[in-house]
Amino acid sequence: MSRHVLVTGGASGIGLALARRFAQAGDRVILADLNDTAGETMAAELGGSYRHLDVTEEASVEAVVAAIEDGVGPIDVLINSAGLLQNAAQTENFPLEEHDRIWAVNYRGSYLMCRACAPRMAARGAGAILNIASINSFTPLPLPAYTPTKAAIGSLTGVLAGEFGPKGVRINAVAPGFTLTPAMQSRIDSGDRDPAGMEGLSTLGRLVKPEEVAAAGFFLCSDAASAITGVNLPVDCGYMAAISYNTYPS
Repeated sequence: MSRHVLVTGGASGIGLALARRFAQAGDRVILADLNDTAGETMAAELGGSYRHLDVTEEASVEAVVAAIEDGVGPIDVLINSAGLLQNAAQTENFPLEEHDRIWAVNYRGSYLMCRACAPRMAARGAGAILNIASINSFTPLPLPAYTPTKAAIGSLTGVLAGEFGPKGVRINAVAPGFTLTPAMQSRIDSGDRDPAGMEGLSTLGRLVKPEEVAAAGFFLCSDAASAITGVNLPVDCGYMAAISYNTYPS
């Protein structure tokens, strides 16, 4: 049965890969983003629809969710993929404005979307939400805004799973490792990221593909995962295993 799937940050990267995976399964995808040109183009390509959305603004979130529920249909699946990256930095000289913007998009945006959608799903007795966490959820990296937001998203996923599970809503997260999205590629091209260094930190010796994150996310939102809620699933080419295994003192 076709589902209505709302994907924030769906115009590119992991969000777009997730939207493609759901569309391939016959679901009706609604992309939501600030990039109207890319969002409208991708929505047309996938046979879905597009909404302009600023996840940091409560009014924008509520208006978009209400418009979809009233005009398109019930949101069966919510994918919280809107997010910002950052380059490595030290706390003392990391701009507070950038810090606050990352928190506003990554954490507050996910929280506001869950707050708008989960109660509506609960009232219907069914629904699935997927948050995008990170390997940063489990281990500290020198990203003084990004890392804490992803740890918070992992925690939020568990909190909401406990709250809404009794009402039939499953809430999970995926934790991608270093993923070759367009945003990551631009950082590689600018010299801010070293692909060989990132590849060498995983047991599989390569970067994660967006489609691999999408496959895991699709599973968590499917009936095949009907007994799974509150998890944060690493999709990291073995990064976390390698970090532990390779630092064992000989």
